[in-house]
Amino acid sequence: MKRTSILVAVALALTFLLSGCHGESSLTAPSTGSHVLTGQVVPVGDLAGSSPAGITVTCSGQVGTTDAAGRFAFMGLPDAAGQSTILSTAASSSSFKLSFSRKDGINASGSVGADAASVVVQLQKTQASILVTGLSKRELEGLITKISATSITVNDASTGGEVTAAITSSTVIRKGNQTLKATNLNVGDRVHVKASVNADGSLTAFEIMLQQSGGGGQTQELEGLITAVSDTSITVNNASTGGPVTAIITGDTVIRKGNTTIAAKDLKVGDQVHVKTVGSGDTLTATEIIVQNPGS
Repeated sequence: MKRTSILVAVALALTFLLSGCHGESSLTAPSTGSHVLTGQVVPVGDLAGSSPAGITVTCSGQVGTTDAAGRFAFMGLPDAAGQSTILSTAASSSSFKLSFSRKDGINASGSVGADAASVVVQLQKTQASILVTGLSKRELEGLITKISATSITVNDASTGGEVTAAITSSTVIRKGNQTLKATNLNVGDRVHVKASVNADGSLTAFEIMLQQSGGGGQTQELEGLITAVSDTSITVNNASTGGPVTAIITGDTVIRKGNTTIAAKDLKVGDQVHVKTVGSGDTLTATEIIVQNPGS
């Protein structure tokens, strides 16, 4: 009886702590274990810049709402498979499904192992990437879309979107047994990146393996009149397809007229250009832009 009273007191104290620090969780199903899961939502992609507050989160029959910082918490979840507890003898679980919704169109879900205690959720309107805090690594594979001395962005094949990882002095960059530098990497190169997951969900690359230069032969050439241009993109009415095609302009894009190097600001709507790109689908990055005949 005494031990039961102590356990009840602990549960009540934990409930108070979670509701005060990690958003409001409303219990809509009976507790089936003693597992506690806390998390934080980070809006990214098509939700970048939006508030993380007021997002409805459901897990194992429980419903919670994120606080102003995007935090949420659940208690009394089923215990991980193989884990015993004095608080419950209920059936264990191997994973939890987390669902996220809000009136502005958020409708996403993802799964996480039942042994996870804390997660960071990189949330888009229809996609949730759930990272367990303290995971040793995450692996990315795909074409480089942005590269600098301090970071690399890859169009990750597993998620179908861009993922960025920091590059530090400890990052090993190689092709086979040959050691490279970040300056040897280019937009369009195919790479395999191993990265550590930081507490805030961001990534730091500890190894980058160059698999194939130049986007693995996935090149496309455009030719036609510029219909729109800025410092970061160019749209050409491509003669071969008869429609507009857009490519990203980066710091590595070579822009020239004859043998003279020019800048993106020198390009104008109506200029006839030849554009060499790498990438696939709707994600093209210009490697070279050649002005053939300036418009009027």
